[in-house]
Amino acid sequence: MPGGRGRSGRGTGFGVGFAVAVALLAGGAGSGVAQDTAPAGPGPERVYTIAMSATYDPGERSIAGTEHLRWHNTSSVPVTELQLHLYLNAFASTKTTFFRESGGQLRGVKIPPKTWGFIEVTAMRTAAGDDLKAGEQFISPDDGNPDDRTVARYPLLAPLPPGESIEVEIEFAGQMPGVFARNGAHGDYVLGGQWFPKVAVFEDAGVRGRAEAGWNCHQYHAHSEFYADFGDYDVSITLPLRYRGHIGGTGRLVEETATADTVTARFVQEGVNDFAWTADPAFVVVPDRFDPLTDVCAVEQGRIAGLLGLTPEEITLLPVDITLLVRPENRSQAARYISSLKVALAGYGLRLGAYPYPHFTLVDPPRGAMGSAGMEYVTLITLGTHPLLGLWPFDEVRAAEMVTIHEFGHNYWMGMIASNEFEESWLDEGINSYYDMIVTDEAYGSQVELLGFEATAFDNNHASLGGGRYTDPIVRESWRFRTGGSYGFNSYARPAVTLRHLENLVGTTAFHKAMRAFFQEWQFRHPSTADFERSFQASVSRDLTWFFEQAFHSTRALDYGVRTVTSSKLRRVRGVVWRDGVRTLEGEEDEDKGEGAEDEDYRTVVVVDRLGEFVHPVTVELRWADGHVERREWDGQERWVRWEVVRSAELVAAEVDLDDLMALDVNRLNNGRLLEERSAPANKLLVHMLFWLQNLLAATAFVG
Repeated sequence: MPGGRGRSGRGTGFGVGFAVAVALLAGGAGSGVAQDTAPAGPGPERVYTIAMSATYDPGERSIAGTEHLRWHNTSSVPVTELQLHLYLNAFASTKTTFFRESGGQLRGVKIPPKTWGFIEVTAMRTAAGDDLKAGEQFISPDDGNPDDRTVARYPLLAPLPPGESIEVEIEFAGQMPGVFARNGAHGDYVLGGQWFPKVAVFEDAGVRGRAEAGWNCHQYHAHSEFYADFGDYDVSITLPLRYRGHIGGTGRLVEETATADTVTARFVQEGVNDFAWTADPAFVVVPDRFDPLTDVCAVEQGRIAGLLGLTPEEITLLPVDITLLVRPENRSQAARYISSLKVALAGYGLRLGAYPYPHFTLVDPPRGAMGSAGMEYVTLITLGTHPLLGLWPFDEVRAAEMVTIHEFGHNYWMGMIASNEFEESWLDEGINSYYDMIVTDEAYGSQVELLGFEATAFDNNHASLGGGRYTDPIVRESWRFRTGGSYGFNSYARPAVTLRHLENLVGTTAFHKAMRAFFQEWQFRHPSTADFERSFQASVSRDLTWFFEQAFHSTRALDYGVRTVTSSKLRRVRGVVWRDGVRTLEGEEDEDKGEGAEDEDYRTVVVVDRLGEFVHPVTVELRWADGHVERREWDGQERWVRWEVVRSAELVAAEVDLDDLMALDVNRLNNGRLLEERSAPANKLLVHMLFWLQNLLAATAFVG
């Protein structure tokens, strides 16, 4: 099992069971502060343990539960309060920050009418009986919205010293919204995502560049996902009896008990940063298993091991039990879901490190509940497809594969790297988009094949760069991106293409070694963009500040193009000239031949422009009719460069970046000027057309 370094050390797996957490929760009575250390063990440093039970009423969409939280102060300063995320309150009214920013829609899906969601902490007390609920205060650290109740603070009666733990019991009650924005209920179907009072992250000074220790607890924004520390979970969910055998959750189902009217499913998982669950009596349960001995190609394992400078044994993967919860109408696509998950387990695992959790759950939402499709939680993801995509000619529009591979990949970046998606969304979404791009393209060759047309995942990501008129840098708080798609563009496609460009810049071998080194060094530790940049540059032993500043921290677009190409025969010299100091008259014999008298030399003039603000070294290839090829290097600093060459042959073509190394070049149609017919520009234009076609077809998988 791969090693993981938490803030307190390095480990090799997840060997500590939840029995340890239960024992810890039972101790420390009296003061409410336990004197022992935090939950410990290999893998991530456990900041908390949670034992929770909840009951869900599908008729009312109501949920009520009790959460036993033991939280450890891993910082170097006393903590005077707890801060909790109450995410369900984002759906309470049109006054919340989420609704103000989103207009009540996400990914084109609107909240169903009259299906508001909310959550209330009804009681909160320490093990000593101290009432923390009495001090509850709702705060809005990001925008000051007094009507937003997604963040609450609870002052402690006495500061919690560094290295000590506090136990609290939280009673809560709420209502799930209609399926919308990653969670909610639709008929009997329910997805419980961000559904319970969730302790925030207390960051010590120096973590992610922080100047002073304090809580990092942002409100629920329209364009944001989440940030959390690691803990151990033991969660029991009670539902009506008809749900028996059709409940999924984070981790492993350890037992399912029934009464005359209800069923209770208990899930346990150590070392994760969230807990989600789902249920639907209509789910078809399809079990499977990822076995590295049969599901990993030995040749591919050897190839990637060689790329990383490791032996195949050093990148050996672990088996994973799979549970697919699929709707009956999509049963025919179950094999696509499962096979693509196995592709992802191998593709990510061989490159970065073995997936460490022993179980994984795939959830296929029903039509009408696509607001919950395409979402990631550790060990559980929601998917999304359409029966049409199982039929010719749409059966090779790989929407089912795309969503499975992408959402699984978040288990590495959101799940194990655990970056702060509120503040630096690209560290999850963008890096993951790069990896799902290469895994998809290597496994399937293309993302879309339709009636003879093909487009790869890279083609589709690159096509979204458009004309390069960027309004925001990639590194920006999620709620500060300009409206109109800037968050999605700068979190997904643009950083994915940026990483491909970085790969081309340093070389594939150096790139993948550096990315694996970053993952291995920073897993479970909440790295920042600055941490990524330092780690990457150290691995490749190159100063890439010039690239990172432009690519991640500016709105500069990269665009180089050939402006003009001329290649014409030289006229013979005519007139009075001096040769070796002797004056002579040249060319008179040509007068009788007319003005067109010429010799066999050609003067070629090539002008290349820097059309964007991104400054980058450029290679320009010049090709002549006699087969001669010359490559010229330009530092790209000035707005243009002009070369004049005299040769005995006519120039055929001048082309910028013929090897397609500059992935960030927003307009590759202007990269060449040709003096012969070629189909490349038309082919590149076709890719842009396929990009929009793919978007249209993929949308059928996510719109209910």
